[in-house]
Amino acid sequence: MQSDEIYRLAQGGNPRAIAEILKAQFRDQGIRVIVKTPAEKQLNIVFESSTTPDQQHIQTQLQALQSHWQKHLTLKITATGFRFGELEPDWEWAIAKGLLSSEERQQSSENLALIQKTPEVQQKRSALAVQLQKILEPQLWHSQITQTKNALVIKLNVIKNIDRRHCRQVIQTAVQALDSPEIKKVYLNVYHRQKQQYLWKEAFDPNDDFDTNIAVSPSPQKQRRSPTQDTLKALTIGISCSIAIFIVPLSRFILNAFLTFVHELGHAAAYWTFGYPAVPSFDFIFGGGITLALNQAPILAIAIYGLLSYIAFQYRHNRNTLIILASITVIHLLSLLSPLHQTLIITMGHIAELMAIFICGYCALGKYFCYVGGEQTIYAMLASFSFLESCSFFGQLTFSNSFRIAYRVGKGGLLDNDLVRLSNDYLSLGLAEIACIFLLATIMMPLATWYAFHYEPLWIMKFYRLCQRNPDSKPGL
Repeated sequence: MQSDEIYRLAQGGNPRAIAEILKAQFRDQGIRVIVKTPAEKQLNIVFESSTTPDQQHIQTQLQALQSHWQKHLTLKITATGFRFGELEPDWEWAIAKGLLSSEERQQSSENLALIQKTPEVQQKRSALAVQLQKILEPQLWHSQITQTKNALVIKLNVIKNIDRRHCRQVIQTAVQALDSPEIKKVYLNVYHRQKQQYLWKEAFDPNDDFDTNIAVSPSPQKQRRSPTQDTLKALTIGISCSIAIFIVPLSRFILNAFLTFVHELGHAAAYWTFGYPAVPSFDFIFGGGITLALNQAPILAIAIYGLLSYIAFQYRHNRNTLIILASITVIHLLSLLSPLHQTLIITMGHIAELMAIFICGYCALGKYFCYVGGEQTIYAMLASFSFLESCSFFGQLTFSNSFRIAYRVGKGGLLDNDLVRLSNDYLSLGLAEIACIFLLATIMMPLATWYAFHYEPLWIMKFYRLCQRNPDSKPGL
């Protein structure tokens, strides 16, 4: 993007353009700039530094832009100054109040020349931060590291309680090992992922002496998790809503579109995995959905093994991950060379529905991927509705002869349904027996979800260890 175009867009209130200009302008001053859009017609420019950014200095730097924004924009623009690691701003400044109407907004660019044209500089992560991140990786801490002129700001995302003294010792030793005398201060912020809160914040000089015989005394780690009061409330509301939706035919029909999409997405994913280009879609003629697949393309199967090889190369130092990848490769190859892959493709539709129960339920219990209010309740509603709908479907197939007869008719008498195809062509089981197996699996899903959440501390560390490329160093915690 050309410089003049960036300045023009910044004058028009484009968040990305404003960020590009201000980042380049304040980078050499050790100030990080973040541009947020908390609501429509609102912009918030965040200035962060190891010390509180000078408000008067920033106002002087933005004077030309402020003059233009006040005259020509309907946006409400505010600026806030933070010290690294703090949650509340030290100052707030209303740059433009956005009082103009759309009709009053002018499109002229008379103040364009007043904007200081700072050269475009690509912001790169410092080599020091990259080195430090590699050192901390064996600790299973997800680190976000920002370097200013003479300080490091480190945010650690941890998955269990850790000993504060030992954490300080690890960080201090790692920074000293980098041999970077320009680093005079380290701001350490430790955030607990499950609790969704900071455990502590501190600042220290990395060159201070410390007792190398500090005892490693990790905080007691709970071996089980329990839902919070807010989670129980969200679950109650979500389950109640799903029951109401399930009872009312119209709302049940509407939300069934979610399960139909998940079902067909499962088929499509399985098709692509075995080299068949496929597109999931809704069936507006006979109802439900249908996945349209083409003939098998060998290049796709080759691409799958190429991807597995690439992942294996990346994790070549992790023995356990390599074993899992090798097992996946062998199973995939055997399935591809036998009719088993067709069985898996047909089965994956209903398996995807079971996975929806597990994933949505797990996100609801752990409050994962919940960024705005109400999302936890929605996850609970989707999980419980999927459970009720699957139990109803497989229950009727298992115990109702008339329902089985109607199910065998298929789509207009032309296409057989999934379980009929499994029963007739691939498995030596009757339709009722297959439906009974899926019914039992459906009933087990809430239990599996609860156990995965409740005993998360027992398995999450092993999972994180599998995700490490270089697990040679043992974590000190």
